[in-house]
Amino acid sequence: MSIKKWLVILPMMLGSISAMAMVGEVAGDTTCSTVSLINKKLLKKTPCSFAGAIGASLVYSVQQLDFTTDSHENFSTVNNATFRFGDDAEMFDLEETISLNDKPAEVIKLDSRTLKRLKQAEMDRIYKRKNPDFSNVLHCFKPIKNSTAFCVPYGLIYGMS
Repeated sequence: MSIKKWLVILPMMLGSISAMAMVGEVAGDTTCSTVSLINKKLLKKTPCSFAGAIGASLVYSVQQLDFTTDSHENFSTVNNATFRFGDDAEMFDLEETISLNDKPAEVIKLDSRTLKRLKQAEMDRIYKRKNPDFSNVLHCFKPIKNSTAFCVPYGLIYGMS
């Protein structure tokens, strides 16, 4: 292919790639909580600030957030996911890499009143409401080999997506 053709095609290719992907910076204030999952107790609830980036395309999403509490504790969270969609918009091959302070973690949802885990069916019921109310849902990062989770309001995470 001649150089002239590449000079015409390359900008179009780059433009189409950027149209399929979106990345943005986020920052703000929220409430951070530390929860003991063994005895279902709130260990600490404190105002905190956050900054980071979120992004998505047709085949991946990424969320990297750094939280700093008023007592200067730092929590770094990362959630990377790759996936594909079938013809009926069903998601396939979801693979997630989640970490809290660079250690493997999982995301769980907790009821902020009881600190019990919310199952996917319970979350689906909330989503199906005309005006979903996530005010009692915590989005938590639980290290794989630990029974204490770092949590933020689910409404914060939901609002970013």
